[in-house]
Formats: sequence, structure tokens, C-alpha cells
Amino acid sequence: MARTNYDPDVAPSASDWLTLPELERLRLAQSYHVAARVKVPSVKAHAAIHAAVENQIATGYGPSKRTIARLQSEGLSRHEAVHAIGSVVAQFIYELGQGQTEEQRASFQTRMGAEIEQLHAKAWLSGGGDG
Repeated sequence: MARTNYDPDVAPSASDWLTLPELERLRLAQSYHVAARVKVPSVKAHAAIHAAVENQIATGYGPSKRTIARLQSEGLSRHEAVHAIGSVVAQFIYELGQGQTEEQRASFQTRMGAEIEQLHAKAWLSGGGDG
């Protein structure tokens, strides 16, 4: 695939996205944010979260697939919905780095999925969000 850009407001083809090497997915997400002049503490970390959410959606991870569609139906742009889901993913990535009990490791995917499913546009908008 010769994909040369990424636009978080347009869902990439799942098969095309997954065909790309992971570093290319990261580069595309980062390039979008640099070109859009989005101000975030770390454009690399921000792009990594975008790529992680897009990977979840492209691989058919149910909570993210259902939630992105629902958040958009509730009025968020696709980009905003990616950020909302990404906020949960980032929280759980942070948790991984803090060391976990065996019980936490065993329930990681279930807990993350449940938190993603609990996202709602109204709550997300009242809490804010960034680029």
C-alpha cells in the first residue's frame, strides 16, 4: 500500500492500515499532527496513541469499534472520538508501567474495554480534550 497521509477524521481501510509497518503508522499519525500544527506535550506520544487506537479499530477490537461509532453518533468528530478512546488507552498504558498484580494483568483487557465502552460524548466534551 502506498498510503502517504493519515486523517483521523477519515477511517483508514482496516486492511490497508494493518498492511503498513508499525513505524509507518506512527510516522503517518505524527506527520498529520505536525502539519496541522497541533500543540501537544509530545507529538510522538500523541501519534503513538492515535496509532494504538487505529490498530484496535482495524483489528476489530469490539469496545473501540463500537465506541468510535457511538461517539460519532453522539456528535463527536472521528478525531475527537479517537482522542476519547485514546485517553483510556493512555491511562492503561501508564498502568502497565506501574507494575501490576497478577489479578490486574489477567483483567487488563477486560477492564480497558469496559472503560472504553463507558465513554460518552457529553462527558468527554465537558472534560475537554486536546489536538
